[in-house]
Amino acid sequence: MRNVLSLALSLRGRLVMLICLATLPAILFAFYIADNERTAALQRMEEDAHHIVSLISREHFYQMAGAKSLLRWLTDKLAEEQDDISAAKDSALLPALLAGYPQLANIAILTPKGDVIGSALPLPAPLNMHDYAAIQRALSSHEIETGAYVIGPIVKRPILHLAYAVRNAQGTVRWLAFVAIDLEWLGHLTSQVELPAEHILAIADRNGRVLASSAKPASATLSVGTQIPELSEDQRQEKDIIKTMIDGKAQTFAIAPMEGLPGVVIASGLPYNQIYKKANSVFYRMVILLSLLTLGTVFSVMLFEEVALIRYLRALSRSLRRFGHGDFSARIGVPFGKGELQEMARTFNAMAEALTTRHKELSEAHNRLDKLTRHLQIARESEAQRISRDLHDEAGQVLTSLKIDLARLQKKCGICAQAGYVAGAVETDIEAMSAKIDSIVGFIRRISSELRPPVLDKMGLPAAIERLARETEVNTNLALEVNISKMDEPVDWLVSTALYRIVQEALTNIMRHAQAKIVKIDLHKENENIVLLIHDDGKGIDTKNSKRVTLGIIGMQERANLVGGNFTIEGSSGRGTSIIVNIPYKAGEKAIYENPAS
Repeated sequence: MRNVLSLALSLRGRLVMLICLATLPAILFAFYIADNERTAALQRMEEDAHHIVSLISREHFYQMAGAKSLLRWLTDKLAEEQDDISAAKDSALLPALLAGYPQLANIAILTPKGDVIGSALPLPAPLNMHDYAAIQRALSSHEIETGAYVIGPIVKRPILHLAYAVRNAQGTVRWLAFVAIDLEWLGHLTSQVELPAEHILAIADRNGRVLASSAKPASATLSVGTQIPELSEDQRQEKDIIKTMIDGKAQTFAIAPMEGLPGVVIASGLPYNQIYKKANSVFYRMVILLSLLTLGTVFSVMLFEEVALIRYLRALSRSLRRFGHGDFSARIGVPFGKGELQEMARTFNAMAEALTTRHKELSEAHNRLDKLTRHLQIARESEAQRISRDLHDEAGQVLTSLKIDLARLQKKCGICAQAGYVAGAVETDIEAMSAKIDSIVGFIRRISSELRPPVLDKMGLPAAIERLARETEVNTNLALEVNISKMDEPVDWLVSTALYRIVQEALTNIMRHAQAKIVKIDLHKENENIVLLIHDDGKGIDTKNSKRVTLGIIGMQERANLVGGNFTIEGSSGRGTSIIVNIPYKAGEKAIYENPAS
C-alpha cells in the first residue's frame, strides 16, 4: 500500500492522474450518451409495444365480431319465441351454426338456473352451468359478458365463454345463450402475429390466466392457463405497463384491453434485455475507444516525459542525494536550450558552488577553532602545573622554613627561666602561628593537587585514578570499584590528562545528582584504544527523552574530542547511568605538544 501511495505521489503518477482527470469528462459524457440511448430505446420499445397491442386488439376484435354477432342473432331468435324454444329442440340448428364458426368450440342454451337445454355438441349427462363466471355476469347484465379460462365441461378442453341473457319486457331473464371460444384457435391466431425479436405476446382473462400466447423465439411462449397475478383485473386496474416475474425472470408487459371482450387483456412483453444489450454494446464500444485513447495518451506522455523531463529530474535528484551525503563535487549537466529545466540546473550548480565554498570556509574555521581549543587546553594544563609547582616548591618551602624558625624561637624562650611568664605567653602564640602555617601548607598542597595531581606525572594514569577513587570514598558515602587491566605501556600525557579529568568530572556529577551507592570504574586497553567505562547504580538519566545537556557532560565530550576519541552516555530512569569513552592510545597529531611536566 505504501509503494502504491509513493508511486501515486510521484511526478509520473501525478501526470498519469492528470491525464485520467482530463479524460474523465469524456467518460462521463459516454455514460450520459449511453443512458440517453438506453432511455430513448426503451421509450421507442414501449411505443412499439403499445402499437402492436392496439393492432392485435383490433385484429382479434374483427375475428371475435362474428362470434358476438352469432350470439346476438341467437338471443334475438330466442326472444321471439314464447315458452316453446324451437331452437333448443332443433337438433340440427346449433350444430349447423357451430360448423360455420371455426373459432367456436360449442354453442349452448341455458335456463336462468343454468341448466343446459340445448347444445351443438351432445351432452354426456344433464349439466348445470349456473356457477360459471360468464353465466353469473350475464344474469346481472344487459351486455354480452366474458367469462374466464376454464376447461369446458362438454368439450373437455380450454375455452372462454361468452354469454348473453334473453329478457322479457319486464327485464326478467328467460334464457341464456353462450358460445365457447376455442383457445386452441385463439392460440393459432395469436401465433400468426409477426413479432419482433425477444418479444412475448399474451392474451389473459380477468383473473390473469393466459388464454393464448406467442413469442419469438417460440421457446419463450407461455403455456395456456398460466397464472400471472399482475395481469388480473384487480391488480392491473388502469395501468398500461406492468412488471412481473416469470420462471424467476423479471418481465415487463405493455397491456391494453381487447376490444369487444370485457375483462380480456392483451399483453406485449418488452424485451428490456435486448434493449439494454444494444445500449450497453454502444456504451462498451465508446468506453473501449476512450480507454484505448487514454492509454495511448498516457503512453505518449510517459514517453515524452521520460525523454524531456523525468531524465533530467532523475539526474537532479541523484546529484541532490550525493550532495546531501557529503559529495560536494556533485553537479548536473545543463540541458540544451532555454527553459525551466535549464534554469533549474544552473540554479542547482550555482547553489552547490556557493555551499561548497561555505563548507570549505566552515571546515577551515572549525580546524582553526579546534587547534585553538587544543592549544588553550594544553596551555591551561601547563599553567595549572606551573602554579601547582610554584605553590608547592616556593610557598611551601618558605612556610616550612618559617615554621622551623618559630620552633627554634620557642626553644630559646624556654631557656630563659627568669622570664617564665613571658615564655609561656610567647609559646602559646607560637603554637597558634604554627597551626595556622600547617593549615596554609595543607591548603596549598590541596590546591596544587587539584590543579595538577602529582601522582599523574609521577606514577601514571592507573595510580592517579585509584587514588582519586580512594579519596572519594573517604569524603563521601560512595563505594568505588576500580578495575584497571592491560595498561603496561605508558599513556600519552594528553590522553591520561583527558581520562583523569573525565573520571573526576563524572564522580562529581554522581555525587551531586545520581543518588548512587556503588560506582564501577573500568579502564582497559582494546586494540589501539583505551576504553573507559563508568557505571553507577543511581536514579539514572533518560538520554532519549532528556533535552537538557549539562555543562559537565559537554566538558567531558570536549575532552574526549580533544584527543580524537568519542564519548557516549547511556541510561534510563531507575537503572543508573553509564559513561563510555573510547580514546586512541596515543593522541596522534596532538602529541606535538610537549608534556609540561617534562
